[in-house]
Amino acid sequence: MTTHFSTSTVEAPVRLEYWRDVICRTYVSVNCAPLDMALDAHVSVHALGCAQLSDISSSAMTYARTAESIRQAPSDDLQLCLIQGGSVAIAQSDREVLLGSGDIALYDAARPFSLHFAEQYRSLILKFPRPMLAARIPDIDRLMALKLSGDSKLGLLVNSVIRESVRFGEPGDELIAAQLSGSVADIVCVAIENELSERRRGDLRQLGQIERIKRFMINHLGDASLDIALIASECHIAPRTIHRLFASEGTTAIRWLWQQRLSTSYRLLAEGRVKQVSEAAINCGFSDFSHFTRAFKKAFGIVPHSLLRRLH
Repeated sequence: MTTHFSTSTVEAPVRLEYWRDVICRTYVSVNCAPLDMALDAHVSVHALGCAQLSDISSSAMTYARTAESIRQAPSDDLQLCLIQGGSVAIAQSDREVLLGSGDIALYDAARPFSLHFAEQYRSLILKFPRPMLAARIPDIDRLMALKLSGDSKLGLLVNSVIRESVRFGEPGDELIAAQLSGSVADIVCVAIENELSERRRGDLRQLGQIERIKRFMINHLGDASLDIALIASECHIAPRTIHRLFASEGTTAIRWLWQQRLSTSYRLLAEGRVKQVSEAAINCGFSDFSHFTRAFKKAFGIVPHSLLRRLH
């Protein structure tokens, strides 16, 4: 179902209040500061499996998600902005990036950010549950507020896929919608991860070690016996070195592995890649199904069966 909202449907004195409510319900709780006295804004929202695709246009505006709004209305979604007209400055953490027409960037609803549209703009926004992208790019957090140029080959591909997804409309079959959202996420992640590989050229030896360990764990998610000793043996790296490498990223190898198992199980269920919850659990290295269900609910706030029910 496509939902449309427009400030033209309400009286001028209440337009800002109306628009802020639309933005908060559609995306995430933010503060809205119009830069034009005559607020004129429209958005069409399309369901795309577990993802959401929207086409939004507005007069000049600044949106800010603060620590206070995060406390009051937590969200773990990742959002991708594709500019169709105008420009936007996206600031998050210690980065700020300016996007023009065709350019793309990700930002994280779990951390403060600001979007500054200095002029009339139009953009496409893809909102993903974090596990959909985290299962594809394990270090997705490092990719926020990085520009993927709309003029690059991969940027042009992402532009084409997202624009065509809007024109395609909403599939009547929920399973097709889920599979389509997964395909879009695949293409987005290939393009965005390419940006990551270009930006991370620091300590190549340390980077090579931790990437090799992560790749091994991803390739063996279904092995319930994975532990530090086995990982160290297979990767020919001392256990203490593994602890040090992951500590530099603020985590541990086993906690990272656990997060990837949960994110991947979410992806398998949400995109209809498995037919039973037990299949997702086994594929991701969970042998105790009750434990899996409890961990899944704690991580995502829903039980795994609820994702399957949406598709059947």
